[in-house]
Amino acid sequence: MDNRFRKINRLLSEYSLGNFNKKLRISSRMDEVDAFIMGVNMLGEELKDKTISRDYFNNIFNSVSDMVFVLDKQGKIENMNVSVTNNLEYDLPSLKGKVISYLLDKSQPDWFNHILQDMRASRTSNYEGVFKTKNKNNIPVLISASFLIGENNTKGGVLLTAKDISIQKKTQNMVLKAIIETEEKERIRFAKDIHDSIGQQLSAIKFYIGASADAVEDPRQKSILLKANAALVDVQADMRNICFNIMPKSLEFFGLVKAVEELSSKNELLGRIDITINEAPDFPRMSLQQEFALFRIIQEFINNALKHSKADALGIEFKYRKKMAMISLRDNGIGFNMSTLRNHGMGLSNVRSRIRPYNGEVDIISQPGKGTRYEISIPMDNNE
Repeated sequence: MDNRFRKINRLLSEYSLGNFNKKLRISSRMDEVDAFIMGVNMLGEELKDKTISRDYFNNIFNSVSDMVFVLDKQGKIENMNVSVTNNLEYDLPSLKGKVISYLLDKSQPDWFNHILQDMRASRTSNYEGVFKTKNKNNIPVLISASFLIGENNTKGGVLLTAKDISIQKKTQNMVLKAIIETEEKERIRFAKDIHDSIGQQLSAIKFYIGASADAVEDPRQKSILLKANAALVDVQADMRNICFNIMPKSLEFFGLVKAVEELSSKNELLGRIDITINEAPDFPRMSLQQEFALFRIIQEFINNALKHSKADALGIEFKYRKKMAMISLRDNGIGFNMSTLRNHGMGLSNVRSRIRPYNGEVDIISQPGKGTRYEISIPMDNNE
C-alpha cells in the first residue's frame, strides 16, 4: 500500500508540471486506494482537457492580427494579446490595471461609458480613435467591444478589439484631399470668371448709366437713372462679397491672416460681433490648399458664433511652435455640453475633415455658459 501512495505522489508531481498523459493502473483488489487512484486519473483527464482548451484559446487569442484587450467593467486592462505588444510596444505588466483610455491619444470624456451604454442597449457600434504607442507614435484604430458572458449567462468584463486602420486612413485622406483641392480649384476659376466677366460688364453698364444721367435734363428720368446707378453699386458690392466667400483674393495674394482680417472687418462693420486677432511674428505662410482649409474653419466658427452661440466677442490667435502652426478660436457664447459632441451634427465633423488630409487636428472645448474654443494645429513639415 505504501508503494501505491508513493506512485500517487509521483503522479501528482507530474500533473503539477503539466504532464497529464500519465496514469496509474488499478489493482485487482479494488480497495479504497484503488478508488482514490481512479479519482486521481480522472483529475488528470480533466486537467488535460482544460489545458488543451486553454492553450487552444491562447493560440487563437495571440494569432489574431487585431489588438485584443480583456477589460473589467471599469475599463481596466486585465489581459491583452501579442498584437498589442507588437503594435504599441507595451507588455502586459506595464498596462495591467490601467484604464483603456490611457492608450488614447486624446480621449473624450466618458469615452468608455459610451461604449458600455451602446453594449447594454444591444447596439453594435464602432468607434474611431487614435492609440499612442510607448514611443509616442499615433496609430488610428477602429474599436469594437462586446461583453464577456460568464456563468448563468451573466455579463462580466469586456472584450475590446482595436483594428489598425492606418492604411485606410491614408487612402481616405488622399481621396479627401483630392476632392477638396479639386473643389477649391473650381471655386477659384468660378470666382475669377465672375469677377472678370460679369464684374467688367457691370462696370461698363454703370459708366453708361452715369453718362446718361449727366446728359438727361428731365428731372424724372434723371432720378430713375440715378436710382438704377445706385442699384448697380449694390449689385457690385454683393458680387464682390460672393467672390470673397467663394475665394478671397486676399487669401491668395497675402495669406491666411490678412484674409481673416478682411473677413472679420466685414462682420464687425455689421455691428454684430467684436473680433480680436493676434498674430505671432513668425506665423508662416502655408500652401493655398492648407490656408483655404483653415480659412473655411475660421469662417464657419464665426458664422456659428453669429447664428447659434449668441456671442458678442470672439478671439483669434495665430501661433507657431516646433514646426507646428496653431490657431486658437474662442467665443463668449452659450457653449454646449461636450457629452453630446458625438451627436452634435455634421458641422463639427466637417471641421475635422477639412484639415485631416494635411494631418491637422482640432480640439473642441466647450461648456454650457462658458463659450466654445477650437484649438487647431497643423504640422508644417507636411507643407507643400
